[in-house]
Amino acid sequence: MSLLKDKTVLIVGLGLIGGSIARGLIAARACHRVVAVGRDEAALQAAKLDGNIHAYATDLATLAPEADLIMITVPTLSVRHILEQLDGLVDEHVIITDAASVKGNVVADARQALGAGVRRFVPGHPIAGSERSGYAASRADLFDNRKVILTPLPGNDSLAVRTVMALWQQLGAEMHAMSVERHDQVLAGTSHLPHLLAYTLVNTLVDSVSESDRVQQVFDYAAGGFADFSRIASSDPVMWRDIFLANKDATVDILDAYVEALQHMRTRLLRGDGASLTQEFTRAKRVRDAFFHRFQGAGGELSAFSAGDDACVLTGRAGLSLQGEFRSPASPDTARQYLADAEGRDAVSILQGVPEDLQTLASIQSMRNAGVPVIGPEQGVVTVYGGANEPAADDLGAQVQISPATALPADDLTVLALALAASAVSGSRLLLSQVYAGTGGTEHPLQVLQQMGAKLQLVGSPLAEVVVSTASLQGCELDFRGAASVAQNDAVTQSAATGQVLAYMAAGTLAQGETRLRIDALVDNARILHACRSWQALGADIHWQGDLITVKTSTLLPGAIACRDDPEFALLSIVLAQRASGHVELMGVGGFFARYPGLAEQLQRMGFGLNKVAQ
Repeated sequence: MSLLKDKTVLIVGLGLIGGSIARGLIAARACHRVVAVGRDEAALQAAKLDGNIHAYATDLATLAPEADLIMITVPTLSVRHILEQLDGLVDEHVIITDAASVKGNVVADARQALGAGVRRFVPGHPIAGSERSGYAASRADLFDNRKVILTPLPGNDSLAVRTVMALWQQLGAEMHAMSVERHDQVLAGTSHLPHLLAYTLVNTLVDSVSESDRVQQVFDYAAGGFADFSRIASSDPVMWRDIFLANKDATVDILDAYVEALQHMRTRLLRGDGASLTQEFTRAKRVRDAFFHRFQGAGGELSAFSAGDDACVLTGRAGLSLQGEFRSPASPDTARQYLADAEGRDAVSILQGVPEDLQTLASIQSMRNAGVPVIGPEQGVVTVYGGANEPAADDLGAQVQISPATALPADDLTVLALALAASAVSGSRLLLSQVYAGTGGTEHPLQVLQQMGAKLQLVGSPLAEVVVSTASLQGCELDFRGAASVAQNDAVTQSAATGQVLAYMAAGTLAQGETRLRIDALVDNARILHACRSWQALGADIHWQGDLITVKTSTLLPGAIACRDDPEFALLSIVLAQRASGHVELMGVGGFFARYPGLAEQLQRMGFGLNKVAQ
């Protein structure tokens, strides 16, 4: 049974957004009743005659007491007045939400107007609309396959958040969630700045190109490009005035960045720098084409790689010294397990160290599609509003249980790769945090590296901080045959086992003496054989026969490596490049960027010799 099925939904403000919500709810038969409050009685009467609302009023006091869920769709700066009126009209079981384009000021107003009742207020924003306005412009399919962003508050009832999410999903929307601050920052760039530019462009052309007595003159020669770019300048000026005033700080920040970019573009034009212009235009085209492909695709499907990352190469070179702190997010498989656990818990769960790779993002979106509210990841933090889909009615308004934040263990292979690099590069010292310390007799991910002579200081348990310093590693004997046989029917475990083999092959080239690794079915492991051949081709002393790989101390020569979108192989090749005798070019690294978003920049900050170059 739908969370809305027996609910009365009150819409406050029956314009484009409110009218489209009413039409969509009626068309989907999503709730028991739809009622509306507004100032435009003609629009209210039209909606009633259309059969898109069951009742209407021009004052809140008439219909608010009947509502189970109240949707506020008035202009941004008018939301506060509605909230102040509602506080004395509804009880603690009524869910309140909004559709305002700016969230920071609305949430501040809700806290002040509703007090403790703010826990039943779930902020939201549909990323859909039109340059037209009013009830007459509304339509039932306005939100179909369009994004809606919820910005739930930490103290929100899970049931309230799930109910608001269910409403939008009944309208065909694709659900997303993020923090209030992140929402206003993102929308300042993707929505507010474009509207500001459209308004300003039209006025600039009128003032600077047209003759003073013929303001339309310049537009006689405008074509589709101008029509496309300037379309949103036809939007409601009063509504957009309110949006800009409500989100002025974030908009000014992105406007300043845009003005700076325009100044750089002006310099290129004055210099006649055609090559630079082509590079900038090509980069923008790539990003925009990828966006348009996703925007047009059903369900906003994620692309394989970040736009442009599959069309670039990484160049690794010897690092001078690696310094700093690093907290690796968890592996996608680990994150999926923690997310599933949080979904089933009747509480608000906060997870730290969640990766932002495509696999994890897809898992999170699948949870949202199934009606589970999930915020993030934002800087590795995810908030999950868990609980049953059909809780008791009197659960709404009850005290919300917020679980203590849970830190996820860092990805073993990433930790191992960075520890190996710090051990090998002279004068290095890295602090790695949230490393699994090993409990109940299980080994921590750096156990073997420590046995090879790595200088490690582990503090804490079950998750530790590890200080890794430069050390002289010694070769060793490693037997992976048991792990491979256990993993043969488990793709995730098998991939992790192969990653471990690759890591200790890399360690063998950096260690004194000889490292011997025994692997089950080596001849069938394409990833390991590709690594052997690729590193050997650049001078690594690697040999293999039967189930045995033998690695001796060696240094990579300058050259190119085809990474074949293998993220772990690319990461370990970056590590080996830190001791190379020249530049090592890594091609086919789209998989690296997809699996480890942001890692290349973090490695650069820690001193890794690494550059990203567009092809």
